[in-house]
Amino acid sequence: MTYSKYCRNLSIIRQLFKSNSALISQWCKLNNQSCTTYTKFQVERNIVCSVSGNIIGGVAHWKSLTLLNCFDRLLKSQRRLRATHSAYTGSATAPVSDKEDEQEYNEYLREICAIPGMGQRVLVIQPDIKGGSRKYVLTTKELKLEETCTLVHTLPNWKVVSKKIVRTDFENTSEVFGSGNFEVLKNEITSSRNISAVVIGIDKLNGLQINTLQEAWGLPVYDRYTIVLQIFKDHAQSPEAKLQVALAEIPYVRSRLMLIHGGFQTEAAHIVGGVTPMTLDRRRMLLNRRESKLKKQLEALHSKRQEVRLLRCRNNVPTVAVVGYTNCGKTTLIKALTEDETLTPENKLFATLDVTAHQGLLASMMKVTYIDTVGFISDMPITLLDAFRATLEDALMADLVIHIHDASHPDRKLQIVSVHKTLENLLSEEKKKNVIEVYNKTDLLSPEEAALLDPSVIQISAVTGQGLAELGKAIEKGLLATTNHLKKVFRIPNNHQMLRWLQQEAAVNSITPDPRDSQYLIAEVIISHSAYGRFCSTFSRKK
Repeated sequence: MTYSKYCRNLSIIRQLFKSNSALISQWCKLNNQSCTTYTKFQVERNIVCSVSGNIIGGVAHWKSLTLLNCFDRLLKSQRRLRATHSAYTGSATAPVSDKEDEQEYNEYLREICAIPGMGQRVLVIQPDIKGGSRKYVLTTKELKLEETCTLVHTLPNWKVVSKKIVRTDFENTSEVFGSGNFEVLKNEITSSRNISAVVIGIDKLNGLQINTLQEAWGLPVYDRYTIVLQIFKDHAQSPEAKLQVALAEIPYVRSRLMLIHGGFQTEAAHIVGGVTPMTLDRRRMLLNRRESKLKKQLEALHSKRQEVRLLRCRNNVPTVAVVGYTNCGKTTLIKALTEDETLTPENKLFATLDVTAHQGLLASMMKVTYIDTVGFISDMPITLLDAFRATLEDALMADLVIHIHDASHPDRKLQIVSVHKTLENLLSEEKKKNVIEVYNKTDLLSPEEAALLDPSVIQISAVTGQGLAELGKAIEKGLLATTNHLKKVFRIPNNHQMLRWLQQEAAVNSITPDPRDSQYLIAEVIISHSAYGRFCSTFSRKK
C-alpha cells in the first residue's frame, strides 16, 4: 500500500460517515500529523479507537465492521511503509515480534471472516439441491436447517430471526442460487431491518461465493464451517484446546488468502487499496510462522499427555473412550458411571473440547478410566479433526470405545453414520472391533418409539440410570477380552495376607465363606497378567 493510497483512504471514511463531523475532524487532525514515529502512531490509534467507539452504535453493523477493519489497516500503514522502504533500500529491519504477529493476524482474520462479539440477528438459508443429494440421503432438508439453526444459537447473543429452505441447482456458482431465487432473496434481505447477518447451510462456501453474496445483500455471510470454528473458539478453555482451535483455523485462513490472491477481495480489503504481492508474501510468512509456533507448543503439551498415558499403562488401569455426535450425552454418561459431581454437563453443542480422563469403578470393583472426547458433527471439516488428532489419541488408543447415540434425536440415523465414518478414519482395524454401541436418552422416547430401536444396541438413560447395569457388564466383558486382565477365583485362608495383597493390587469382586471349610474364603478377582504373575511369585503358587 503506497502512501498516496493511504491518504486517499480518508475520502472513503468521509463517504461512509458523512454525518459524523466530529469523527471526520479528528481523522483530518490525525492525518495532518503524518505519524512520524511508531510510538506516536500507537497513541493516535488509541484516540481513533476511542472516537470510533462512541459512534459505532449509531451505524449499521456491517458498515461498522468495515470501518473497524479500515481503521486497523490504516493505523498499521506506518509499519507497512517502513517495512516496504527497508525492503527497497536494503536497510536492516528488526525481527517481527510475537505481539506484532498477533496483531497483524487478528487484523487479517477480521478482514476475511469477522465474527462480531456483540451478537447477530440471523437469517438462516438451507439450500435444497434439486434432484436430491446422495450426501444427505439419511436426513432431510428440514433437519439440516434445524441443525444449522442450533449451531447459530450456540453462539452467545446470536438469534435466528428467520429461516427458510430455498431450491437450487446452482450451488457451485458464485451466487449459489438461480437468478430468480437470488433476486427474491436480495430484495427480502436488503429491505429487512431485522436481519444483521445471513448463514447459509452449506459446509463451506468459497471466497468468491461469500464476496458475491455479501456485496449483493450488504450483510456479512457465513457458512457452517465458520460458525463451527467460532463455537470452538468460544468453548475452548484449556491452553491445549485453544492451541488446537488456533491451528485448525490456519488452513481456512490460508485458503482465503489464496482466493484473495486470485483477485477476490473483501470490502475491507478494497477500502484500503487492495492486496499487493508484497502484502500476500508477508501474510504467507505470517501464517507459516504462526502455524510453526502452534505446532511446537502443541507438541510440548502432547509429550506431557504421553507421559500421563504411559503412567496409566504402568498402573494397569484400562481405558474406555466415550465418543459420539455432539450433545449426545457423553459427559452426562461419564458422570453417571463415575459419580463424579465435579462434572457439569451442558445442553449445548461442542460443550466439551478437551479430552479429559475420569476414574470409575465397575460393579466388579475393577478400576476404569473413562475418556471424555470432543463431539463430532456431520461433514466435520478435516482440518478441525486433524488439529484435534493429537488430543484424540487418548481415545484412539483406549482399550474399549463406547459410541453413544442420541436415541431421541430425529436425525439419529445420519448422526450414527457420521460418527461411524469419522471412526473409520481414526481407529485401527483392531480397535474397530472393540466398540460398544449404546442408545442414550431412551427416557425421552414413547414405548412405540423405543420399540423401533435396534434390539442389539444397549439402551440406557444416563439421567435416570436405566440400563447402566447392563452397560457396566458389557464394559467389563469387553475389557476382559481386550486387555491383559483375567477373572480368577482364589481360595484363601481367613485373615491371610493374600487377601490384603489382592485388595491392593487387583479388583476383588466378592468374598464369601468356603461352604466346605469355614477356615477359608472364596475370592472372585479381576487381576492383570502382570499382577497375577507377582501374586504367584510372592505366594509361591503355580500359574
